[in-house]
Amino acid sequence: MRFIAVPALMLLLAACASQAAPEPTPSSEPTSESPMPPTPPRQEPFEITTEVSGVREWQNSPEQMGFVYRVQPIDFTLTARNTGSTPQSDARIRFVVEDMDGEGDLTVGGEGWTCEGGRDIACTATGTTAAGGTWSPLTLTMRHTKAGQTSVVVHWEDVAPNVIFRYDAGT
Repeated sequence: MRFIAVPALMLLLAACASQAAPEPTPSSEPTSESPMPPTPPRQEPFEITTEVSGVREWQNSPEQMGFVYRVQPIDFTLTARNTGSTPQSDARIRFVVEDMDGEGDLTVGGEGWTCEGGRDIACTATGTTAAGGTWSPLTLTMRHTKAGQTSVVVHWEDVAPNVIFRYDAGT
């Protein structure tokens, strides 16, 4: 009996091995084995920079950012970007200044821009900028009458982040 069981088992194993597994059906869905297309970098609607050394920049969220500095007056450069997929005609940026405890004064200007207002400054530019392109930069000059911070809400496209300008008079 023992000899019969071994040949029967071998015959069963051979029959199972001859059954080919079905070919996998190609899928249009990405799998862990297929590479994912790269995600394009997120384009910020604008950026604010300064060439002054020693300025500390921070950002809590896309809605709140700020700068801490010990020199004044201080100039910042704001570069607005067309984040849309079509060309953008004419530009309007609005700066709403609110003293928190720093008694700051903001002046804004730039080549190709017309800016008007005191605590609520509206800047406009004419022309067209391509999708993903940038407008001429604006210079933001902040002056404080004492140490502290001033909040500026920047209204551009569909965003309105709060930018805190903090003058630290300490040494």
